[in-house]
Amino acid sequence: MPDHSTTIRIAQATSLVLGEAKTFPLPDSEEQGFLIRTPAGLRAFQNRCRHWPAPLDMDDAEFWNHEAGMIQCKIHGALFRGDDGQCVYGPCSGHPLIGFAVTEDGEDALVAIPG
Repeated sequence: MPDHSTTIRIAQATSLVLGEAKTFPLPDSEEQGFLIRTPAGLRAFQNRCRHWPAPLDMDDAEFWNHEAGMIQCKIHGALFRGDDGQCVYGPCSGHPLIGFAVTEDGEDALVAIPG
């Protein structure tokens, strides 16, 4: 079976500091993904709360709760671990964010979006 994934290049991604993120459009969709620097490294997820189909960041590209050290949904306050996107607090507890594979390519990151 052929691989129908799409690779998205995020320029200058390796310069992101802890909690800093860049959003990007998902192919064939009106939704976004985001790349974020976590303590575990660069991670990428779909920008959608698992409790309600709305962007986690309310369109400001700020996802990180520095006090909790986790990704946070600004609508419901749900908290997600940065390493794997698992929701550990809030109405979607136990349900992870949809994650994407990330590889570094020089100063950029490559995000693989399954087809």
